[in-house]
Order: sequence, then C-alpha cells, then structure tokens
Amino acid sequence: MNKKKIVLSILIGCIIFGAVIVLLIGPSRFIFWTKQSIDKLTTATAPSSTYGMEIVYDGDHYKIDQPIKSKDNQLYIALSDLEMITELQIEERDQQISITYQDNHLFYQEGAVQNDNWKKGEIKTNMEDEDTIYLPESHIEKYLGIEVDYYLDEKTKTISLLSPQEQQLEPYDQEIGTTILLHQEDVPLAKYEPRDGIYLGGYVIQDEHINANMDNFNELARKQHASYFRYVGYGQPFPKDWVNEVIAAGGFPQIAWEPNNGLEEVKDDDYLRQFAKDAKAADVPILLRYASEMNGTWTAYSGDPELYLEKWKLVHDIMEEEAPNVMMLWNVFTMPENTIDDYYPGDEYVDYVGVNIYNVVYHNDNLEEISDFEDPLRLLDYVYNKYSDTKPIVIGEFGATNYTVTDGLYHVDFAVEKITRMYTYLPTLYPRVKFIYYFDVNNLVNAPEGRKINNYAITENPRITNAYSGAIQDSFYLSEVQQNASTEETFSYRDFLFYYQKELFVDIQFVRDYLGMKVEESDKDEYEVTYQGETHTINGESLTIDKAAFFEKRTIQGISLDAIIEEFNVKHDYTEDILHLYQ
Repeated sequence: MNKKKIVLSILIGCIIFGAVIVLLIGPSRFIFWTKQSIDKLTTATAPSSTYGMEIVYDGDHYKIDQPIKSKDNQLYIALSDLEMITELQIEERDQQISITYQDNHLFYQEGAVQNDNWKKGEIKTNMEDEDTIYLPESHIEKYLGIEVDYYLDEKTKTISLLSPQEQQLEPYDQEIGTTILLHQEDVPLAKYEPRDGIYLGGYVIQDEHINANMDNFNELARKQHASYFRYVGYGQPFPKDWVNEVIAAGGFPQIAWEPNNGLEEVKDDDYLRQFAKDAKAADVPILLRYASEMNGTWTAYSGDPELYLEKWKLVHDIMEEEAPNVMMLWNVFTMPENTIDDYYPGDEYVDYVGVNIYNVVYHNDNLEEISDFEDPLRLLDYVYNKYSDTKPIVIGEFGATNYTVTDGLYHVDFAVEKITRMYTYLPTLYPRVKFIYYFDVNNLVNAPEGRKINNYAITENPRITNAYSGAIQDSFYLSEVQQNASTEETFSYRDFLFYYQKELFVDIQFVRDYLGMKVEESDKDEYEVTYQGETHTINGESLTIDKAAFFEKRTIQGISLDAIIEEFNVKHDYTEDILHLYQ
C-alpha cells in the first residue's frame, strides 16, 4: 500500500470515528465541547492572569501603581506597570532599553524607538517622569502586539489590555474574565431545585405571532420548555385554566403575583387562603414570584421596605401552611443595586432569589443614554454574587432588544449577540442559576402606553429564533423537573476581583460568605482572617471600577485570595482562567 492510500485510509477512519462520537454524545454537546477545546488551545500560551477585555464592561481588572499620562493625544503607561501585568522581558543598559513580549520586540536608544518599521509622523519617543519610564499606547500596540483597549479615569489606577491570542477570539468570547468556582459537598437542596441544570422557561402569553401557544413556542425553539409564566394582579383569582394549559404543554407555572393596588390590601383573609389552596390543588411545582422589582420606583409596592417585609412574610407563612408545592421567589430588577438588600426578607423566608435582566440599546428611550455595551452576564453579577452563597438563583425575565422606536432601527445583531452570550455561558460560569425565562414579547404592541419602546420577541425574525434555539439545545437546559438531584454543588464568583502585582484579590464578601472565614480589618492594607482555629494576616487592596450599567462606580474591598489559599492550605487548581476551590 503506497503512502497516499495509507493517508487516505487514516483520514476516512478519523471521519468515521468522529461521526460515531457525534452520534453518541449528541451534536449540540459535541459543538459545545469542541468550542471549549478550541478556546483552551487558543489561550494555552497566555499567563495565568490573562488580560481581559474592556475593564468597564467585563473581563479582568488590573490595578496599577503609576497614574496614566496623556500627551499629544497619546496615553502613556508606566513600563513598570506593564511589566507587572504582562510578564515582559526587559533589558536596560546605558541609554538603551530592550523590551520583548512573546515574538514581539521594542528597542529604545536614548528614549527614541529604533524599530525599523517606524514611520514619519508617528510618536517616536517614550516619556520619563521622576525616573519612571512611560510608553505611548501606539508603541505598545504596534511593536508589542498588545491592544490598549480601554481606560478608566486616572484616580482608579486601572488598566485593560488585550493579548495577541485574545484578539483572535470572537468579541463575546474574549470578555469572560476570571471566574472562581467553589466545589462543596452535602449542600441542601431548595424545593424542586435542579442540581445539574437550568429549567428552561418563557413568557409567550402575549406573542400573537405564535397565537400565544406554548406548544408552538416549543416547536419553534426545537426544545420543550420546563416552565412558563404570566402576571396575575393581587385580588384576581388563581389562574386555574392557564395553569392547566401549562401542564398540558408539559411544563409547570411561574406566577408573577403583583399587589398593584398597594401592600395594604395583602391580608390574611379568604382571598389569600383560597389562592394558596388553589395553588396546592394544581398538584405541580409552582414558582410564586410575589411583588417583584420592588427595589425600583415604578411599582405600587416600592418605597416602604418595612411594610414589604411584613407582607412578604405573611404570604410566605400562608403558602408554607396551605401549599407546600409553592416555591417562594424573591425577585428584583438588576438596578438600582443600592436598595436591593433593604427588601430581602431573610433566608428562612425565601426559596429562590431572582433578578430580571434586559439588554436594551438605549436607556429611558433616550438617544443620549446608549447602553449597547452592557453585558447580560455582568448585569447578573451583583445579585448572583450577593445571594447565591445561600440561595439558588432565577432569571425571572430576560429580554434583548431587536427593534427600538428610540432610533427607529432594527438591532437584530445586538439581540443575537446578547441572547447567545447569556445562554452560552450560564451553565459553565453561573452554576447556581436554576431557572431562566425569556420574555418573548413585542412591547411595541403589547406594552402599556409610555412603554411601547422595545421589541423583545424572538419568534418574528428567523435569525433571532435560530440564535435562541441554538443556544438552548445543550442538555444543561432542562425540559422537565429533575429527580434525585445531587447534594454536591458548585458555587461561582465573578467580576468583583482583580489582579495587582500578579496577585489575585477578591472582594472580602467572597471570603466571608462563600468560604465561611472570619475577616476583620487590621489596618488600611491588611486583614486578620480566621478559619478552623487558625488566624493569618492577609494583604488587602481596594479598587474602584464601573458597575454594569449607567457608569456608576463600585469599590472592591480586595483581599489576597492567593495568600488565603497558601496560608490556609485550601485545595485548589487552575483550568485556564478558572480557579477551582474545594471545601
């Protein structure tokens, strides 16, 4: 047999073997694993603290020592900070500086760049200030191949860079940043909680394109949905007929129950008791989203946390007594953040914590308030990091604009990107998310006056339908109630962390709430951490970053996680940019 025939035989064998693998594990799972493997190969040569994309929007946050300089429309970054973050190879001798990064090289003689491809009119020199050498962004990008992507103001002393490997990735792939996964055993389950997946849900009751039919929605999405929801005003009867329709479609209901006449009407009376008894009679799991989005100013039950907590506990206690099949879902809007915790009833009164997330091109129907940069995952991070240590998380509503009257334009690419991003990364990066509901509504037709601004429907445009359908095929997205769920759980923590001098700092919230360690401030830059009878002094650093929306600021009170791992001998390993901890 000649060499060509041998090669051909091997190639045919590989194709047949690959086809068998695809059939065995399923095409969607094979595509997902293949993509993950490609991503790993692409970033394999990057250091453990790989650069993240756009510090304002996502990715890793890097704290620097020196302020950023500006001159002649160029931003200058201290060479010492670049070395701290990027692992440059630097040689200095006399008036010469040689800088190497991977296969790229930059050479200075008496402060002037000596590279052969320097062109007339370009910035030719670096800058020196009090014995600190600063490099112009054009030199960093052109000669070292590192993209200088975005800066915060000088007070924050933060920087974002993009390595050559990351520049080859798709836009929504390169923004993932560092994730901490914490693996624990013997974690109690909430009611009907799926331990190994996410219940797939939707809101279709106002989608005329499919005649508001759940079976039609399942068919278009090419997947059975486990749950559907609808709104019910407090005072209206339990929606028996609709609940039966959900059951007939193979799902179980979420009921968004809203006291739109104010909290005063919520009393222990015949109405509340009968609603609970009817819920029990349905004989299926019911996710009861009572009085949601209370953290804003737009509901009739906002503004009085004390009264809200009183009424919430009343409803919880009656449901616990009359309808044990009801899961109490405490559900906020993703913003404002500062009022959220005021309304939290306490772990003993909540089964699930939820958040509603919308990606819109503009906020408040205002062309000046463009928000197309907002990442749906970062809009989830605050609630997720705050509550997922004790409660499983629900995305009660999610929608992405495909058309808006604000500019009168279609934004199909925008919708496809946000939907794909949300559903692609939830299973691996947010394992404590247990439900997600897509808000399949054209608000231009169905919203009340004053809110007819965005179209979120996914059934009207084939590209959006296909994007949604493709993103939910993974077996992580569940079509029915999971039985015999495992007691092993994975927690994750994202965004509220940063690198400084190649050391990973995480907000003290993670150490206290997720690792269960006692943290006390020792002085400005140190904490006393106690765990299992041991106490160690751990370095601290703070960092101010932008929140996920509206360019508001948040401060990360960072504590060295690397030092905690070392001092307390925490079992751990790294897989690419994901740090795994085991307790």
